Amino acid sequence: MSPAKSTADKREAIFCASLKLLANYGFHGFSIKQLAEEAGVATGTIYLYFKDRDELIRELNTQIIDDFIKATLEGHDPQLPLKQQYRRMCCNLWHFCIDNPCITYSKAQFDHLPPDILRCQRSHAWDGLQPLKDLFEKGRTTEQIKNLSDDILISLSFEPYLFLARQHLVDVIKVDNDALTNIIDASWDAIACSPSQNDDTDRQSNQE
Repeated sequence: MSPAKSTADKREAIFCASLKLLANYGFHGFSIKQLAEEAGVATGTIYLYFKDRDELIRELNTQIIDDFIKATLEGHDPQLPLKQQYRRMCCNLWHFCIDNPCITYSKAQFDHLPPDILRCQRSHAWDGLQPLKDLFEKGRTTEQIKNLSDDILISLSFEPYLFLARQHLVDVIKVDNDALTNIIDASWDAIACSPSQNDDTDRQSNQE
């Protein structure tokens, strides 16, 4: 007999099963019973952790945001030049999206949550992205980055990676290391005050 799952294990199993079903069927394409079967728990167990489907989806989205933040900021060094800091974050974000296809496939669906929830969760995301806010602020102060708000800068620079990663995963486009270098340069140019120059150091960093 396998050992009983702990509370944390059951919660994680429910989240993982939700992601898998969301990626394949969308928000309304599966039942709580199907979710319980996929997670390997009793149907009633789900309601021990979540009041209803809406609460489950909100908390799942919060965890996804936290996972994105943790991955994006891995190895961050604020002492590096701004573009190198930016490049590291972009590479981290890209590889996280590629390594976690269920999250990437499902993420766009969360954009259809009610506006008040989206605003709250965007605020939560910014709370964890202080190093990125610092990068943007330093860039504006030193006139390396355009004088735009943080929300506009992240929309121009980081958010397109989620769409491009999904297109790569479904074989609509193909992004190799050279293409990723060019994409990062293009996204930097979208927010930078002057165009970037490609170099071998930039290309090598994408292969790490």
